[in-house]
Amino acid sequence: MLRSTNNMAGKACHVVASATQVGLTQALGVAMARKVFEDVKAQEEKLGLPDGFYMALYKEDDWSFVIKLNALVEAACTHSLVARLHAQELSGALAALDLGNSKFGKVALLRSLGSLTSEQASVLKLLYELRNSLAHNITQVSFSFAPYLDALDKNQRASFVKYAGHGVDEIVSHTGKAISRSDFVLENPKFALWMTVAEIIACLYLDHEIAEARLQRLALGQLKGGRA
Repeated sequence: MLRSTNNMAGKACHVVASATQVGLTQALGVAMARKVFEDVKAQEEKLGLPDGFYMALYKEDDWSFVIKLNALVEAACTHSLVARLHAQELSGALAALDLGNSKFGKVALLRSLGSLTSEQASVLKLLYELRNSLAHNITQVSFSFAPYLDALDKNQRASFVKYAGHGVDEIVSHTGKAISRSDFVLENPKFALWMTVAEIIACLYLDHEIAEARLQRLALGQLKGGRA
């Protein structure tokens, strides 16, 4: 289901391309999908999260899933911004930034820095807006994806499929049958969003690693220059 990933030249990002087997076991059995989840695990460690946090997240009820997934994205975005700007002293201020503000939110800044693609930014915007609709209304505590999708109009459902299913192949093989990405996402919205966001978190982890490597090279160059 998760499109296979390769590092783009000059970018710390996973490009979506080929895996077709659906279901958690099959998806994780695909080599490139496995690489994504290795990077997600490394991101968990960077953020000080319990081992297996992301895997356990999928088992949460839908309301808790959205709230916690968005919190993880917020932390990963802050972590990436600090590394990109080489400004550990600004970590508190960057953490306080709104995630989805279109002008000066974390996602907008990472998009400007080239750490996120426009499509990835749109996925995170969808998650951010969904999280806000749930967190700011206690009656939404029993939220479930099925009735949520049923209440959307045609254009809203198409937008959900496009972004929540960003990491899903156009044609998916499921229970021996080929189904469209749209049908798969609408039938498995939580799984599709979980896999898609995993790819983005992995990209942010790689972006962070590259930013740290650049900083180390810069420091080494300055050290050598000072000795000359």
